[in-house]
Amino acid sequence: MKKIVITGGLGYIGTELCKIYSGYSWNDSITVIDNRFISERVNQLRNWNMNFVQGDILDKDLVKKYCYDADIVHHLAGITNVPRVKSESSKEHDEKIMNVAELGTQNILDVITNKCKIIMPSTHVIYEGLDNVKKDLEEEEPAKPILSYGKSKFINENQLKDSGKNYIILRLGSVYGYSTDTARVDIMANFFAKTTSQNGILRLFAGGKQIKSLVPLIDVARCFKFMEEKNNISFQTFNLTKDTKTVKEIAEICKKINPKITLRETNDEIPNLGFTLSNKKILSAGFQFLYGLEECMKEMITKWSKQALIKDLEFVRNGENEFIDARGKISNHELTEPINMIGLIDSKKGTIRANHYHPQQEQKCLFTKGQIIEVFQDILNPNSPKITQVVNEGQMSIIKPNVAHTMVFTKDTTFLNLVRGEREHENYGTTHTIKHVFVDNKEKELLLKSYKFECRSCENTDLKRVVSLGYQPLANNLLNKENDKCELYPLELNYCNKCHNCQLSVSVDPKKMFSNYLYTSSTSKIFRDHFVNAAKKYSKDFKLNKKKSYIIDIGSNDGIALKPFLDLGFKKILGIEPAKNLAKLANKNKIRTFNGFLERKNIKNIKKNADLILASNVFAHSDNLKEMANCMFSLLGKKGIIIIEVQYLMNTLKDLTFDNIYHEHYNYWSLTSLVNFFSQFNAKIFKSEKINTHGGSLRIYIKKDKKVKIESSVKKMLKEEEIFGMKKLKTYQEFGKKVYAIRSNVLKNIKKLKKNNKMIIGYGAPAKATTALNFYGISNEINFIVEDNKLKHNKFVPGVKIPIKNKTKIKDKNNTLLVLAWNFYDDIKKNNSRLSDNLVNIKELETNN
Repeated sequence: MKKIVITGGLGYIGTELCKIYSGYSWNDSITVIDNRFISERVNQLRNWNMNFVQGDILDKDLVKKYCYDADIVHHLAGITNVPRVKSESSKEHDEKIMNVAELGTQNILDVITNKCKIIMPSTHVIYEGLDNVKKDLEEEEPAKPILSYGKSKFINENQLKDSGKNYIILRLGSVYGYSTDTARVDIMANFFAKTTSQNGILRLFAGGKQIKSLVPLIDVARCFKFMEEKNNISFQTFNLTKDTKTVKEIAEICKKINPKITLRETNDEIPNLGFTLSNKKILSAGFQFLYGLEECMKEMITKWSKQALIKDLEFVRNGENEFIDARGKISNHELTEPINMIGLIDSKKGTIRANHYHPQQEQKCLFTKGQIIEVFQDILNPNSPKITQVVNEGQMSIIKPNVAHTMVFTKDTTFLNLVRGEREHENYGTTHTIKHVFVDNKEKELLLKSYKFECRSCENTDLKRVVSLGYQPLANNLLNKENDKCELYPLELNYCNKCHNCQLSVSVDPKKMFSNYLYTSSTSKIFRDHFVNAAKKYSKDFKLNKKKSYIIDIGSNDGIALKPFLDLGFKKILGIEPAKNLAKLANKNKIRTFNGFLERKNIKNIKKNADLILASNVFAHSDNLKEMANCMFSLLGKKGIIIIEVQYLMNTLKDLTFDNIYHEHYNYWSLTSLVNFFSQFNAKIFKSEKINTHGGSLRIYIKKDKKVKIESSVKKMLKEEEIFGMKKLKTYQEFGKKVYAIRSNVLKNIKKLKKNNKMIIGYGAPAKATTALNFYGISNEINFIVEDNKLKHNKFVPGVKIPIKNKTKIKDKNNTLLVLAWNFYDDIKKNNSRLSDNLVNIKELETNN
């Protein structure tokens, strides 16, 4: 983030420069200093997230306060009401001009650091004393000022050159162009435009023979921004001028635009016959002029002339400048308000628009019909995540400047595009709407196919965003080769304010994730022990019969939850597992397993009347929740019990364990949302427990028995959730903000870690590591990852493409072992002291220290 100060920011040039910086003020710190206070402009600066200080550059304490740590100072402040000829001069006013220019500039030079770049406008008027007409004066031409303004600017130039500070001097031609600032209407070209708008008389002093070097106002402001960005340009002076015209030629342009005016030549005094400045140096530096004299004169004259307004209190007007293509039609409706154009846009279902950004203006779109998936990305900050959101009929989308955005139309749609500025312009694509293609047709089709618009639990369509972790690969789909391609999907959590369910914005085809699953639960001793204890508990609590009781485990993985029952002597057990490799492994180990998804078409192949159905860490894995629940109840005996274990959303929110979010987990549950869900099936959660797996999980017990007694554990936990705020959107939004703060901290801390430890090795490649590393954008910082699960060896983490290896690849202890499987940190630290003397839990990098 840069700290930028603009003195004289309410002035003629400053006003336009601030407009340009409105596209950067959300990222950089911009302070505007001016001794005037103009209500509307100060309000606009505040709305652009700029700081405004009313003050004078002669106040050294004020200058020090705001400029001492600035990276850039655009020094525009100074007296602009200056004499043009000797007869307008007075000693008192001349001294004031000189004093403000010299002392004010010195105050700034005294407080800024050598790292600060000061950019200051000078003027062509420093050559006003030339005896003869001279053309194409280069920057080295000796100055010859006569009047106070030219003298003051020449002194300023020398102050900067002698200061030893990093400076740029822009020696301006006569500036012209429309602005909301009234102070510079006295500049010759602008004055001519004003007079022309009044159908007046243009008086041409000395017959209009004087030659002028002129420069467009907006190009002047653009050049200040250009010089700020060019770190390789410093300690230099540039002539900044575009047009060379006589006064008479400028008057003739006005006459062409408005034939009603009168041109009248006079013998009035002029300071000289004129001169022109060469612009070769500024052009060779790479700056390009985008605006022209006649274009700008016409704009001023048109805007200041009497308008042909429709005076009816109500009227209908067709759109103009229609643009029609295969996607639909754009019609423009121009207004006289600050939002001065409305685009009425029809778009067909399945099409795509935008793929651009606006460097200065906020875009506002009001949707009157239809629906879009909006994709956007901050282009000012590298590695910013790409984010999606749904915009429905009746909603307005507001997009900040310098944010790339694309619209994917899910329905036939009509919306109003509310524009500040021009829709069509010769600089379209250069200054106000910049093409930026970041969503292609393949991604469009992926979004249309996988996006989830309604709540899985209650079908509410007004879902609120909790957090976006950007586009991410499927967490457990490791790459076989580093250069293998992987599909990226939005990884975003939404909240339903009706039933308090949380779910992802997209639903990936489960066959892509679960048909060949590399995660084997039995790899972890902690999980093995967990399910051994659970089997003993259930057997005792529900008086299960080893010969008769029928137990089903949904999403049984390698059989980890059923093996303890088998070891206890239970005969009637069945696993249901969609991953072919895991089902095959379980059957090989004598754990009878049906290979397939729990869905309606497979029910006929599965024996019913189960006494106990288990679903451990799989109830979040179903896109078709209601179908899955109906299937579970159809398999359940009349007195049977369903026990579900899910990651506990309240723990995720409280502990900020956002890396437990990945595409395999379609849903994220609280007890509140689970109670609401199962009430649809006339089923009741009669008992609930908190358990320690996956950084904090929830276990619930369900029966389809209206008379079942609800235990106090359920009421107590529901009350805890309400106190925590599980029914309040603000709770979820605060979580999202904290997650992005974690991202900033981790990126800062891993840089420190890498600087002090050349070799960083990750430990563990669970799904949570894929989520975290891709969200952070960490790749090259980690040399490789070691993993206990042999199925993951010699593969690569998708997205960031970090290799996964056997622990034997660690040759010595000269490394930092960064534990990515943080929920097993104590276990890993205890069993792997031989690998490194420096084990760091990735959670330690999340704080700002």
